[in-house]
Amino acid sequence: MTVNTFGRLDFNQPNTGSPVPTLNGDLSVLARKAAAFAPHEMIPPSLSVAVDAGALFVSGTVIEVPAQASAAIVPPTSNARIDRITLNPTTGAIGVVTGVEAVNPVAPVIPSGQTPVAQIRLAPGVSAITNAMLKDERVPSAGGGGGLLNVQTFTSSGTYTPTAGTTSVVVEVIGGGGAGGGCAGTSSSQGSAAGGGSSGAYARARFTGGFASVAVTVGAGGAATSAASSRGNAGGASSFGSLVTAPGGLGGYVGWAATPPMLVGGAEPGSPSTGGNMFNSAGNPGFPGFVLLATAVLAGNGGGSPFSGGGVGGGNGYGWNGTAPGAGGGGASSISNAGGRNGGAGGNGIVIIYEYA
Repeated sequence: MTVNTFGRLDFNQPNTGSPVPTLNGDLSVLARKAAAFAPHEMIPPSLSVAVDAGALFVSGTVIEVPAQASAAIVPPTSNARIDRITLNPTTGAIGVVTGVEAVNPVAPVIPSGQTPVAQIRLAPGVSAITNAMLKDERVPSAGGGGGLLNVQTFTSSGTYTPTAGTTSVVVEVIGGGGAGGGCAGTSSSQGSAAGGGSSGAYARARFTGGFASVAVTVGAGGAATSAASSRGNAGGASSFGSLVTAPGGLGGYVGWAATPPMLVGGAEPGSPSTGGNMFNSAGNPGFPGFVLLATAVLAGNGGGSPFSGGGVGGGNGYGWNGTAPGAGGGGASSISNAGGRNGGAGGNGIVIIYEYA
């Protein structure tokens, strides 16, 4: 359609001529957005709903969508019902979501990947849908494209299948956290304190293709580690197919029995992630453990992940588990005349996919 100049017709000013040309120009300027996908009754009214033409902007392309009509709607039989007309923000096709009959009906849930156009309140046995039965539900983003459709979160391995209408994804991948070191039993003159495990690597990436069906691997956190181990167990790698990989964190060093003072290092960062075209990083290191006196010990905390801090190191106790995704486990420690203790387990990894139209 051709364009017009928006004249801002002011009816409070003296009329020096016909306002019709200016008014028509103003309406044509407004109609491009205001009338896009507008719902209304058919002419003549029937059991379908008419939806006006509109335009979509999808992945850098303008798509002109012609006027269309919904499928014929079957009226309720016993009680009122609310249905919904929805729009696919990628193709512009409209659909009908059927509600449930009830004395006080509620509108059905809008399907993932769709945007709302209108509600229809239907009485039993109605023969035609009129404007009085329609409630306009259009939102500014209905024809814009590019909005967030859905978020899929994987806390265990599986297969990612995109939600209908997804044209691009942003993926966050975190490897499993390393376990904290365990500590040895002590004599009357000794103490022991282990280092914390490091957190899993982190990656963030955006893809506009190649994600139709992707194997997702979620790395397990390093298992709790006994005092006999040389260091805590490492976490497993998480991945989004072959596109993004985030290695797991490393285990904290064991706290051996020693006469104070003593320092035991925390786990160093593991290998950095790969495939993160927005961001790649290794995990955060674990904290060291200290034996200041035979009766004053403190193990190292686990390395924190982007979601939270790591597991707390024990103060004459077991290491705490890293409960946040990818967080390192805390180390264990013992004062004099105490038994050996386990380090805390690392937190499991996670893969999060943000889907955009």
